[in-house]
Amino acid sequence: MRAASVGVGAFTAALVVDLLTKTYFVAHAAGPHAVVYNQRPHDLVLRIDVSLLTLAVVYVLTVVARRRGIGRLWGAWIGVGVLLGGTLGNGVSSYLWARGVPDFIHVSGGWVWNVADFEIVIGLLAAAASVVVSAAAAYVRHRLGRLSLQE
Repeated sequence: MRAASVGVGAFTAALVVDLLTKTYFVAHAAGPHAVVYNQRPHDLVLRIDVSLLTLAVVYVLTVVARRRGIGRLWGAWIGVGVLLGGTLGNGVSSYLWARGVPDFIHVSGGWVWNVADFEIVIGLLAAAASVVVSAAAAYVRHRLGRLSLQE
């Protein structure tokens, strides 16, 4: 299985979970945990452009990692899939709900988020951490290999 196909699975899962939770909370939330509609501008084209740029960066990093012997960046593809699912989930939401993007997770500081907002943050951090950890592991393998040759 290719790392990119794992990213497609992560993207699909993230998008579905985001849209299903928004649909559920729009239909059932009331009282102190009511849905807050964020009047984000219709920026789906910008979101698609940024998503394509993100995919291109992860693809280039994957090619470089393969050439340098770092290995496959499974975590980066999963992270970028989750990131893209959240990004496009919020972009599509402004078209699905006329009142705006539904936010329903009340976090500290008065912020109200939705699942896609968490997916964006977690996906970005996971992709970056995966690249760093993979590069560090390759460096350690390389150094240990050189040390065993010197003995």
